[in-house]
Amino acid sequence: MNALFVRRRSGHAPGPLAAVLLTALLFAAPASAEFVTLTEGTNFSVARSPDGERVVMALQGVLWSLDASGGEAAALTVPELDAHEPVWSPDGSLIAFYAFAENGFSVFTMEPDGGRLERRTPPDFDARYPAWSADGRTLYYAADAEGGYALHALELESGAVRRLTDPAETGYEMPDTPYFRGAGNAVYPTPSPDGNTLAFVVDGSRDRLVVGREGEEPRTLLERELLGAPAWARDGTALFVVALVDREATLLRVPLDGTPATAVASGGDLFPFRPDVGADGSLLYTGDGRILHQAGPEAAPSTIAFRATVSLDRTSYERRRYDFADRSSQRARGIIDPVLSPAGDRLVYAALGDLWTASLPDGAVQRLTDDDFIDLSPTFSPDGRRVVWVSDRSGKAELWTMTLEDGRTEQLTDLPEPVNLPVFSPDGRSVAFLRDALTSVFLGATVQILELDSGALRQVSPPMFGPSAPAWSPDGTTLAVYHRAPSNSRFREGLNVVRLLAADGEGTGRFVSPVEGESLGRRQFNRPAWSRRGEFVYRFDGGLWLAPLDPDGTFGPARRIADVGENPAWSGDGEQLVYLEGGLLTVFERSSGRTRRLGVEPSWQQDLPDRSLTLRADAVFDGERRLPEGDYGVRVENGRIAVVAPFDPAAVEGEVIDVRGHFLMPGLIESHTHQSISQGKALGRRFLCHGITTVRETGDDPYHAVERREAQASGRRHGPRVFTAGPLNEGARVSYGVSDTIGTLGAVAVSAQLSEAMGLDLYKSYVRQDYRMQRRAIELAHLQGIPVTSHELYPAVANGIDYMEHLGATSRRGFSLKQSRLGWAYQDVIELINRSGVVVVPTIAMTERPGRDMTPAFETLRRIDAGGGHFVAGTDSPFIAHAVALHRELELYAKAGIDPSRVLRSATADAADALGAGDMLGRIAVGHMADLLVLDGDPLNDMRAIRFAELVVQNGEPVECSAADMAWIPSPAANHAH
Repeated sequence: MNALFVRRRSGHAPGPLAAVLLTALLFAAPASAEFVTLTEGTNFSVARSPDGERVVMALQGVLWSLDASGGEAAALTVPELDAHEPVWSPDGSLIAFYAFAENGFSVFTMEPDGGRLERRTPPDFDARYPAWSADGRTLYYAADAEGGYALHALELESGAVRRLTDPAETGYEMPDTPYFRGAGNAVYPTPSPDGNTLAFVVDGSRDRLVVGREGEEPRTLLERELLGAPAWARDGTALFVVALVDREATLLRVPLDGTPATAVASGGDLFPFRPDVGADGSLLYTGDGRILHQAGPEAAPSTIAFRATVSLDRTSYERRRYDFADRSSQRARGIIDPVLSPAGDRLVYAALGDLWTASLPDGAVQRLTDDDFIDLSPTFSPDGRRVVWVSDRSGKAELWTMTLEDGRTEQLTDLPEPVNLPVFSPDGRSVAFLRDALTSVFLGATVQILELDSGALRQVSPPMFGPSAPAWSPDGTTLAVYHRAPSNSRFREGLNVVRLLAADGEGTGRFVSPVEGESLGRRQFNRPAWSRRGEFVYRFDGGLWLAPLDPDGTFGPARRIADVGENPAWSGDGEQLVYLEGGLLTVFERSSGRTRRLGVEPSWQQDLPDRSLTLRADAVFDGERRLPEGDYGVRVENGRIAVVAPFDPAAVEGEVIDVRGHFLMPGLIESHTHQSISQGKALGRRFLCHGITTVRETGDDPYHAVERREAQASGRRHGPRVFTAGPLNEGARVSYGVSDTIGTLGAVAVSAQLSEAMGLDLYKSYVRQDYRMQRRAIELAHLQGIPVTSHELYPAVANGIDYMEHLGATSRRGFSLKQSRLGWAYQDVIELINRSGVVVVPTIAMTERPGRDMTPAFETLRRIDAGGGHFVAGTDSPFIAHAVALHRELELYAKAGIDPSRVLRSATADAADALGAGDMLGRIAVGHMADLLVLDGDPLNDMRAIRFAELVVQNGEPVECSAADMAWIPSPAANHAH
């Protein structure tokens, strides 16, 4: 093991963090707080003091102290610190753990009473999984300081740090694919009692338990699907570790002499954290929601009971009101990809499903296309005579060209996958663009170049995870895109940086950044701008910055040119820059440094039919309950329900549709999806024709999402009514292309400004957003009257979160605090959900696999329902097929034993109430919008009937559906819950 114990680098001297951090994090429970007592834990860990008197446990991100015999637990850390996997120093004077603060995980120490909190690793990288040396002078941990997780040793007295492992030894390689699973990361360092041997885990398709001594090659003791942190037997002859194989968890004793491992405990839901080995050889570990004490390998475990009390601040606020019958004129905010003509005197952009052009000298606005297809992302030819843009008018998103003088159009591509975001080369001979990969650009894309004269096509990048549009270097040799540079392969996040690609397709490109160690703003659909003068404009910290950039990747000095802005594009002469500022078109003049708002956005009105329509029905579910048997007339006037009463032929006005013998209910509401604009109008029609009249989008480019909302509302394009969160708001590291870097209070304010300016319907607090930032985001969102959603449960519900997405799903910790690896949720999770009133979107259809036991998910859903908790139906498409996934989600709820009326409410009345639109949507009631679904069968008797729509009505208009509209959009081959 040549590298073990030999590499050194200067350490980060611990600073006086404790007072500053505690001042920032500590908060008193408000007077209105509700207190909840937790008696079971989900995916929690414990460690025993050396004298065996005390136990510290990490429960829901808080470290708690309790007597070794059990009882009342006292909180040692504040919830916002998000602390995990504690370990005691050998003399019992300190507790080490890792926690999420200042946008990353760091190793901390504190005294057993919570005092003297000190950060021991800097915030420049993630550090996790601490362990003490036998003499207490050294802390071992894993960190991704140099890319990939490697083991480090920190000498506490001097602050010196040694790197102990090397990627060449562990097999680590930096990933370059949209999705990946950790491989070659060294984690869970555990020194032997004599200090001469180090045990650790190397992740991969099968985790390896490895041991090594200085001067020796490491050897693998055990390989399993998943391994937790190991612990040494007191005599140093064996290791104890929790392993997971085929959804069965086992606590193993692994001898160092190579003899087979033996099971110490199995058959339960054991949590994969470091077991605690006492001085008497007893074991302390967690599983089945409990702290388990085992006197020896052959003994039966006993339970150490605990009580941990948390407070919830569920302050009410006034929700935004919706009026879907309002026909007043509104300015379009969903402006997509504005571009300037080479001379800078003309503007072309997409909005309301069409292309628009504006003359800048006089402000005259003209519609260039006028149809129900999606037209977007125009780019001017260098001579200004034509534009290339994307349209699905041929049935799928392809490149088209238009000659501006006469409006003549021509299709340029005919590819198997949709395309988007074209950009002309400087010489006008080529167009670079993105081609969808992995179902949609939301999941992945490649950069392609089309030679206009020959029609030749070449791919110049590997599949990339949510990249931006390309930008050409002045000499046409290089393309720049925003892309994620992974920080490691164990977790999927990284930094948004610039990736330079050779236009000839040679090589795979390289990463450069104008702000080293920082993440640029949202990358997907938020292009960089590279002028013919070589000046590069990028988004950082919410604003736009300008810096010279050479094709070799060298950046010059940067200056900020806009405090708030995104999606910039230069005029051909590099003198003017157009960009978006919260739905407003703005131009920056390079020579003067001045900006001006153009005021050339189009307007729109809500589209409602001027007609009367009556549906005659004998089986009606009104969104809450089945109406008594009878002959009903549901009369619709101008898109709204005017009458729900026994059918009276004399009172009929207009057309009557007789649906007796069928089942009438409100249109379905899909509460968790991600649409992709490049999938064209067909996706919206597919939702409608599967009975889904409203969708809640939980992450997309805000301009694309608002364009979708406005195009639907104005009647320009058929599709479901849209409620949207806009971007995923993360921290300093991000994941998806639509993730934004919101790691400071200032950035939170900017994100709230964008939300208000665009009229977004909810705020998405995503995986890497610090809880302090989340708390402020909740305050600002609630002032706007909109809800906030997150993957997280606690302290999110304590801070006022409104929705929780998924029963499990991605967590920055690498494990969920909402369900165990085997899918079980315990009393802490159920109690926090039910007592807080948070609305859960389970998305369980996404986790269904052949042969997988769905019992844990079903049990969680039943306990939420039985405890008065709230849930609404959503799927997380496109990770599972759009539209039909919601049908399967509802079928699974019924299969779980949920009352069929409650199942239907989760996609009708309850879903509408959660959106804040229950007074207009989700019910068959007077004053509500006429979004209606007629089924061939009765889903209250058999939920499979939900699949068979006979008629869909939206806003009082019947939807005409074809066989193509009912086709499925395939989901990815592999599932990657986000």
